[in-house]
Amino acid sequence: MNNRETHHLLPSGSWSGFYCYKKNATRHKMDCELIFHDSIITGHGTDDVAPYTWKGTYNLETFKARLTKSYATHQVFYEGDIDENGIWGFWELNETIPKGFGAEASKKIWDSFCTGGFHIWPKKAGSEEAHAVAEVAVEEPKGVSMPKS
Repeated sequence: MNNRETHHLLPSGSWSGFYCYKKNATRHKMDCELIFHDSIITGHGTDDVAPYTWKGTYNLETFKARLTKSYATHQVFYEGDIDENGIWGFWELNETIPKGFGAEASKKIWDSFCTGGFHIWPKKAGSEEAHAVAEVAVEEPKGVSMPKS
């Protein structure tokens, strides 16, 4: 694929980051390889759940990205903003609210375990200083309501 995206905010290659649950600030590390090409995102990676693949789209007029993270057993939808710090936003499990728990209990389960925030950024080859700057940048992701520990 010779026509990879040339915009400096979306370099194809190694990306790193985290996701967290809406009701828990614990960061769950993600590492992935992403390819940006003609407004399409593809890739693969691993996290603390299992290996996964990415498929999605990006728009350089609105600086928005939409991705589906597919595991062998389920899918998770990601939607975020693209900026100089990577891609930030929210994720939601592609499942229905479990039946039989009652509406209030189901909403609490959904809010606690089926939605959350994320931030991914391109890895800087060979730069420990760049990694340290990226770690500082993720402390307060814009647009992601992170619970306080």
